[in-house]
Amino acid sequence: MKKLIFLLLTIIITTNTFSNSLDEKKNQINQIENEIKKKGEEIIKNTQKIKIIDKKTETLKEQIIRVEKELKIIESEKKLLKEKIDVVSRKIDYGKRNLKFSSKELISIENDYVAMLRSWQKKEISAEIVTYNFKEILKANQERQEEIKNVQNNIKKVKEDIEKEQKNLKKLQSQLAYKERQQESKVRQHNNLIVQYNKDKKITTAKTKQAKNTITNLQKQKAAIEKEINNIIKTRTKQLGNVNYSTIAKNLGSFKKPISGRIVVGFNQSKIGGIRSSGQEIQGNLGDRVIAANKGKVIYAGKFMNMGKVVMIDHGYNLITIYGNLISNYVKLGQTVRKGSEIGILGLNLDGRSYLYYETRFNLKSSNPNNF
Repeated sequence: MKKLIFLLLTIIITTNTFSNSLDEKKNQINQIENEIKKKGEEIIKNTQKIKIIDKKTETLKEQIIRVEKELKIIESEKKLLKEKIDVVSRKIDYGKRNLKFSSKELISIENDYVAMLRSWQKKEISAEIVTYNFKEILKANQERQEEIKNVQNNIKKVKEDIEKEQKNLKKLQSQLAYKERQQESKVRQHNNLIVQYNKDKKITTAKTKQAKNTITNLQKQKAAIEKEINNIIKTRTKQLGNVNYSTIAKNLGSFKKPISGRIVVGFNQSKIGGIRSSGQEIQGNLGDRVIAANKGKVIYAGKFMNMGKVVMIDHGYNLITIYGNLISNYVKLGQTVRKGSEIGILGLNLDGRSYLYYETRFNLKSSNPNNF
């Protein structure tokens, strides 16, 4: 009798220890999933920030390209101005040399004219000679005066041209100085834009890398604990060898949909942070009755940190179904249920939506519920 009591106590303790171990592991994985969700929300926020920064970065890039184009235009304009300045400078130089030559010519002509007048005044000119040479003397005098006048006009024009070109030169030099200041300003703007662009790119790269590393580490932790849970399930349930989908179809038939509603998240669909869904999320209404997809034995019925209450049913043939986000459950550990029997009431997920989490594990691996 004592041996029997001792044996029963051992079984109870072992069962409780096993159940506690399972609950502990489930809590661990849900803590990690909760952390993944939090990190995922952070990633969404960071992604929004990154999008804003990326948009800003793209704007900066566009500004950099525009400034570079403006710099090329300014450089081209500067080159043109320098060419014009060179032409005008050569014109002024030519004008000055021409002015110098014309001035010397004028002095020479004027000297010759004065010398000619003096020569005429010194000569004793007879009436006959005067009568004979008067026309020629007058003509020579007029021609010399006309020559002097032409040279004077030429000098005046050269001076005017020089003044005009000097004004033009001053204007061009002023324009060139402005372009150089404009170029310096654009260069500073260009350098500042590049610094800001590199800074923003560095921030987005660092944040993205950090978020990815965090998610990767959490995924590894989740995978390790899921492996332990599968070991517990394997120990608690009867595992058969060489089981395939046709075996399930032959012995269990088709599975019922736990609730009527559209599938909002499909199996293996990418979610927050690049994490892929291990099951389906089916849209329903708060208070909807959730039914067992097929007959089986309840191997878990309890509360998860981020999935409300959860029910796990072993259907045999290495197939287990999981029902999450319940507000209440109708079944308990070890209970046998029929296909279509009510096992709980649909509640809300962490986002405040009435989405039933439905997962099937076949041969200890998550499998697409549509296969059944």
